[in-house]
Amino acid sequence: MSYKEFNPSEKLQHIIDKYWFSDSSETESISRVFPDCSMDILFNLGNSYFSKSHFKNNEIVLTGMMTNFSDVYLNKGCRIFGVRFKPLGLNLFINFDFNAIKNDTVKINEIFPDYWAESFKNIFSFTAIEDIINNFEDNIIRILTSNKRTLDQDVQLIISNISKYNDFSVQHAIKNVYTTQRQLEIKFKKEIGISIKEFININRFIRIKEEIKTSKFSLAEIAVENGYYDSSHFCKEIKKYTGYTAKKLK
Repeated sequence: MSYKEFNPSEKLQHIIDKYWFSDSSETESISRVFPDCSMDILFNLGNSYFSKSHFKNNEIVLTGMMTNFSDVYLNKGCRIFGVRFKPLGLNLFINFDFNAIKNDTVKINEIFPDYWAESFKNIFSFTAIEDIINNFEDNIIRILTSNKRTLDQDVQLIISNISKYNDFSVQHAIKNVYTTQRQLEIKFKKEIGISIKEFININRFIRIKEEIKTSKFSLAEIAVENGYYDSSHFCKEIKKYTGYTAKKLK
């Protein structure tokens, strides 16, 4: 299986993290996907594939926020174009309770208005990845121009705080947000799809995963540096998000 990533144009970098293309033209394959605090729109350009559901050729689906790993079974001839949205990226043009699709995948017409979903299907007319990306960007810019929503400022501040503080505590996340924690949790789950604590823990996992791959420090040192004072908790969380031991990620 081949896998490539592409950067969005400058005008969409505030909402889209990456475009990606997965191709299993030569053989069947299994791909393990880890939580990454993002939601993706997936375009099936080839044969069917299986995750928790069966998705056929020319179908478009949206993946909700993940809190554990998932295995995707790709049939021979499966080609997928994916759009990985940053947190709150989709919220600029959709008013939806994203917690309802946590760890789930839904067809795009269950989320988007029919005329938006139909416009996205134009992608299936193209084969070159550059043309596919350009067509998607034209559609998404048109939607944003006509339907741009105002983002929740409290949720924006929480996400900003999480990126600033290294101790990954909920209290730091809600710092300077002047409403009750319960109200914040309700809003955060709706807009992001998972709880504040889940978002914090997955962000920590993302950082740890990279450190395990690149750092010269031991696993115990990495665990302490990232706020784990119990190695069993550290190992359990890595296993939850990857299905692997921390040593296997080295």
